[in-house]
Amino acid sequence: MFEAAKIKGGDLAIKGKNRKVTVAVVGCGRKGLPVACLLAEAGFKVICIDFDHYVIERVRRGLIPFDEPSLKEVLARNIKSKRISVTSNFEEAVSTSQVIFLTVPATIDEQGRPDFTFIERACRYIGLSLRPGTLIIVGSSLSPGTTESLLKETLETASGLKAGEDFGLAYSPVYPLQGRPIWEVVNQPHVLAAINDPSYEAAKEILSTFLKGEIIKVRNIRTAEATLLLRSIYMDVNKALSNEISELCERMGIDFMEVMKSVNAQGQYNVLPPGMACDVYSRDPYLLISEAESLRIKLRIVSTSRRVNEGLNSRVFRLLRDALRSCGKTVRRARVLVLGISGMPNLKSLESSPIPELISMMQEKGVYVRVFDPLFSYKEIKKLGYETERSITQAAKDMDCLLLAVGHDRFRRLNLKRLKIVMRKPAAVVDLSHLLNCTEVENEGFIYRGLGRGVWSK
Repeated sequence: MFEAAKIKGGDLAIKGKNRKVTVAVVGCGRKGLPVACLLAEAGFKVICIDFDHYVIERVRRGLIPFDEPSLKEVLARNIKSKRISVTSNFEEAVSTSQVIFLTVPATIDEQGRPDFTFIERACRYIGLSLRPGTLIIVGSSLSPGTTESLLKETLETASGLKAGEDFGLAYSPVYPLQGRPIWEVVNQPHVLAAINDPSYEAAKEILSTFLKGEIIKVRNIRTAEATLLLRSIYMDVNKALSNEISELCERMGIDFMEVMKSVNAQGQYNVLPPGMACDVYSRDPYLLISEAESLRIKLRIVSTSRRVNEGLNSRVFRLLRDALRSCGKTVRRARVLVLGISGMPNLKSLESSPIPELISMMQEKGVYVRVFDPLFSYKEIKKLGYETERSITQAAKDMDCLLLAVGHDRFRRLNLKRLKIVMRKPAAVVDLSHLLNCTEVENEGFIYRGLGRGVWSK
């Protein structure tokens, strides 16, 4: 039988930076790389494994393949000290590791159906080199039951070993940083479940070495899988609620942001701002929707929330069209400067960003689009296929409308007076980020439209 002592033992109890346990982290993405860095900081030798050779080369040089400011220094330090190494060789990494963190994501196809191809392949490769006594901790977003069915069966078939007897199997949801400091994760509570008690005790021992927050034990792995999805769905449903009510506010002459702040000031609520920015949790609802459909249950609120949030581009386009009409202009042949293309404010990432789709929609309607994002270089934006300029003033020259799509802090200092001089008049501002004051924008001579900001006067 799998023994927790094989993982716990004396080696794990060693203090400081000399832990003898080697940990393999499978998947160097937004979930896996932070885990690898935290493990290395706790003193473990960490081997990162990934299918993507570009990612491997970036990490090997101490560079992050995506934008996460708080990871840069930590990764570089541990690569330099050889505390973290990186490879595509599953056999070498798995056979020399006592613990394996699996963070390879499930993907969602264009029809909203889950695809477990990548994580299933990772499990097969792990299984081929899996040794008795190894502990596997899964952290990916998965449909409830996936770990104990698809992943467990794939691991057992490939290895010839039995989960819970020959190797340990546990599940603890891993959440991407999305711009948060890496040390913030350390202090948060973490959910943990396992296939049996020895697996749970071993996994808890490992997690406790780099997590200071409470470790919450739930009764089984499918419960733990559901906690991750419910968290994502809770955020998605609340975002959809804000997006719907904010549209009503636009029609009724109410500023949704004022309503939101007033409600949140009461201390019992956390109303979210409406907005375009999508995060990496947007795919998680489909994992539960698909599972529910297989049981002939319709998750109406969850499905509707996804449609509301995914349909926001059409609503934004209507706001843009209304702003241009108020300027006496038509959408066709209008010139629009899109400010920001990232998926989130202050984070250089196109992952889950709805802005490229919005740009395509505008271009299909005959809009000339120029893009400016201070987090991306001139060459990077050009490489994405967008027209741009080297400064925001140059980018605004001869444009009809500024569409403030992403609320980067740098956009708080927009010099509207200067931009108005170089734009075609009358000019409009469409604010999706809630950074600008409607009255101040109108006082500068612009036509203003804002998401949920039903207080414009022109």
